[in-house]
Amino acid sequence: METGPHPMIQKKIQTQNSLADLKNLDKSHLSIQLSLDGFAYCIFDKDLVDVVSLNVYEFENRSQTPEQLLENVKEVFDTEPVLTSKFDSINISHKNNLSALVPKELFDESKKAEYLKYAIKVFENDQISVDDLMENASNNVYIPFENINNYLVKKLGSFDYLHTSSILLSALLKYYKHDTKKYFFVNISKNSFDIIYIDNDQIQYYNSFLYYTKEDFIYYILFTMEQLLLNPDEQMLTLLGDVDKDSPLFDIAYTYVRNINFLKVENFSLSEEFYEMNPHIEKHHLFELLNQF
Repeated sequence: METGPHPMIQKKIQTQNSLADLKNLDKSHLSIQLSLDGFAYCIFDKDLVDVVSLNVYEFENRSQTPEQLLENVKEVFDTEPVLTSKFDSINISHKNNLSALVPKELFDESKKAEYLKYAIKVFENDQISVDDLMENASNNVYIPFENINNYLVKKLGSFDYLHTSSILLSALLKYYKHDTKKYFFVNISKNSFDIIYIDNDQIQYYNSFLYYTKEDFIYYILFTMEQLLLNPDEQMLTLLGDVDKDSPLFDIAYTYVRNINFLKVENFSLSEEFYEMNPHIEKHHLFELLNQF
C-alpha cells in the first residue's frame, strides 16, 4: 500500500572519535533511539570508556504511520553500514507518547492496557511492554514500535529495548539522588516535550505533550506549574534536549518564567574530552541517548 511521498531524512549531528576503530566494534555498545521525528545512535567503546561515534537523523516530516517510520529506519540503515557491525551489546529506546507511569504498589500485570487507555487509544493487537524503574519504585507501561523491533531483530540480532522516558526518569533520579530541592525539568524534542517534577528525591509528576507552536509550549508549562502550585516567579525551570538560548521556545519561556537554566550534569559515562572535541554538543543535549548505556 502506498504511504505517500517519502519524507527527506537529514543528518543533523555527526561525531567520531579519531581513536576509534569502527571496523572492530566487538567490544563496543550500540544505543539506538527511535522516534516519529528521527533516528539517533551512538557507539560506546568499553575499552576507551567513551562515545566514539554519534549520529542524529531528523525526518523532515513526522512519520504518520508505522509503515512510514519503518521506511525511514530502513533508509538510515542503508546509509549507515556500521549499524550492522558485530557489537558486544545493543539496546533500543522507543520515544513516543504511548506510555504511563504506574506506582509499583498499584501495578497489576493483567491490567496493562487499562493503565494506557485513559490517555491513548489501545487496540486489541497492540503489544504492551513494561519497564521496571527501580529508582522510583514504579513501572513504565508503554506501546513500543513493534514493527521496528521486528525489523531490527533481523538486522541486529538480539537486543534489549525500553521506553526513552524510562531512561530520562532514571537518569535524572540518579544525578539528583539525595537532593531535597524541587526541580521542574522540561525535556524538548522537535514536536514534543516532557515535563518532570522532582521533589525530595521523588518524581511527583511526569507527562509528555505534543506542541505545534511556542504558545502551545508555554501554555502546558504554565498550566502544569499552576496545577502543582508552583510559582513561575520563584520555581527554577531547567531545560534539556533540543533547545538553546537562541530558540523561540527559550524566549517565550523566559518571558513568563523568571528563573531558567540548562541542565548541566557530569555524565558518568562521558569524558570531558568528548565535549571538547564536540563543542556543538552541550551537556543538556541528547540527554536520553547519552545515558542509554
